[in-house]
Amino acid sequence: MSFSWKENLPQELSDKVTKVEKMIQPRIDEIDEQVLYNQQRVLDLFRKHHVGEEDLVPSTGYGYDDIGRDKIEDIYADYFKTDDALVRPQFGSGTHAITVGLFSMLRPSDTLYYLTGTP
Repeated sequence: MSFSWKENLPQELSDKVTKVEKMIQPRIDEIDEQVLYNQQRVLDLFRKHHVGEEDLVPSTGYGYDDIGRDKIEDIYADYFKTDDALVRPQFGSGTHAITVGLFSMLRPSDTLYYLTGTP
């Protein structure tokens, strides 16, 4: 037995929902195609980098020689067409990742110039 969230709607509202669903269906189909395309890209990269079950096992300690992490970072770099990537659960947000990058490059009393205006 299947239930729909539309079952308890007034008929007039249910008809409008159905009309809008039909109207946006072409866009939903486009999104579904994009999802399948991106999923295939990721799976192809997993194959290219020979990711195996052993690469997806959590590591303990400091993670030295964590081959799985290295492969995942290579996959991200490949996917986003960059030279390298850092993919770590320790980064709490994009701002955190940017801060880590800046702290690694700048020393006390260094000057950071914003060429595009005030940060």
